[in-house]
Amino acid sequence: MLIKLRDGVEGEMIKQLNALNEARLKFKSLIAEPELITLRTGATFDNNKKIFSLTYFGQDYLIDFAGNVYKQGNCKEVSYNDHTLILQYLCSASGLPPRGKWLSFLELPYGALHNAPFYTDALKPLAEAFGTRMDDFYRATKHLGGTPVNMGDAGAIIPALPKLPLAVTIWSGDDEFPPRANILFDSVAPTHLTTAALWVLGVELAHKLITYIKPERQGLNWLGKTLDFS
Repeated sequence: MLIKLRDGVEGEMIKQLNALNEARLKFKSLIAEPELITLRTGATFDNNKKIFSLTYFGQDYLIDFAGNVYKQGNCKEVSYNDHTLILQYLCSASGLPPRGKWLSFLELPYGALHNAPFYTDALKPLAEAFGTRMDDFYRATKHLGGTPVNMGDAGAIIPALPKLPLAVTIWSGDDEFPPRANILFDSVAPTHLTTAALWVLGVELAHKLITYIKPERQGLNWLGKTLDFS
């Protein structure tokens, strides 16, 4: 997949390709004051073990001072995407709580420039996977810590990160219209992560939900690949 960047966001998207290394470096520069990290992010810190703990999509993760990230109870490092997003959040979260106001990806800063690929890589696969499988949708969202909400034909709010919830909605469609899906971001989201990172967070949410009902689906490494924004 080949990246084709548009004016206004070239620097940010190029930067995103090296996001993990940059997030590690920034994280290491902040660990001298772990209490400030926990205050901003909602993470916890074990002073004896020198380990942070953070809930991400309903699962607990451990982060050491070197910036390594492990799922609790599993000694293997997590995927590139999850690793990068967790460190980015620990570094840049503003500390502001959710506001309960929802934004589409289109409404995020520069979101209009990338709404089409977000539809292709996140929303369309969700609609195809769950448009006729509402029970499976609720099972999958519950697995990620989600709670049902009255949106669309089926909806759930999912705590992607402690201060950054996402909402997912599914419309089943009918004889005239195909199934549809949407992922909404709390309006506080741009204070915690860049739009580039939120793009990946939304794609990761779609992937994790679909993988729950289709375990054979291969893992994704959107940050580790070149991305096509054409």
